[in-house]
Amino acid sequence: MSNKLKEITYLTVKHLENNEIILPGEYSQKFERFAKELEVDITNDDVVLKDLHQNCEKMDKIVKSTSDSLDTIHDSTQKAQVAIANKDEASLANINKELSEMQKQINFLQKELFSDALTGAYNRKWFADFYLNDETFPTDGKMAFIDLNKFKVINDTYGHLLGDQVLKYLVKFLKNELSYDGVDIVRYAGDEFLVLFNDQAVNTLDANDLMLKAQEKLSRQKLKSAKVQALQFSFSFGIVDFKAHDKLDVILEKADELMYENKQKNR
Repeated sequence: MSNKLKEITYLTVKHLENNEIILPGEYSQKFERFAKELEVDITNDDVVLKDLHQNCEKMDKIVKSTSDSLDTIHDSTQKAQVAIANKDEASLANINKELSEMQKQINFLQKELFSDALTGAYNRKWFADFYLNDETFPTDGKMAFIDLNKFKVINDTYGHLLGDQVLKYLVKFLKNELSYDGVDIVRYAGDEFLVLFNDQAVNTLDANDLMLKAQEKLSRQKLKSAKVQALQFSFSFGIVDFKAHDKLDVILEKADELMYENKQKNR
């Protein structure tokens, strides 16, 4: 739940950041709206406070690791300057090794910040801050908007733990089926996901065909757990082209309409 609370906070701030004045009531309304969309019970004080504490601990670890990394880079830079002045090749080799290890640590920290904690897909922060450019697409491409079919029924029937397993399985499945350069998977909200095909992927892949095959293949598979022997589930999707500078809300609305048509067709 901590990941959802973080996402709700991020979405609330993102939607209000252009307002010159933000009244408490307005912030509360936005926060409650996103909490409802992500099916989070913000009235449960014990759960919320516990998850916020866990989230703060996680962020503290990331901040400490980042600070340590900066200290190491600073120290390596000073060593490198001395080694270059003295033409000390052995020291330069050791510094290069240190920097390689530091790059691995930085990559890990980026993954922690930009990954959805439950599924391992990119999170909405990555999509908004890294992929988009001020709520617009920086290049041409395609975007598939995915919504799980009858996910609420799965949660109500088998519980949220199994629901979480379904979400994790979906992302694992999509990563296997769409393991191509230029294809990214984002958990957008709850059981809604985005599959992004960049301009190079669009030129080399048939994105529509890949999504259709993935949809059909998943509908035939069965998920086993301690609670259920053979759970089948599926998703609906809408896929649209986007051009550089297209606004996200416009493209998302088109994809949502096509997804709904797809859901009606496959009922």
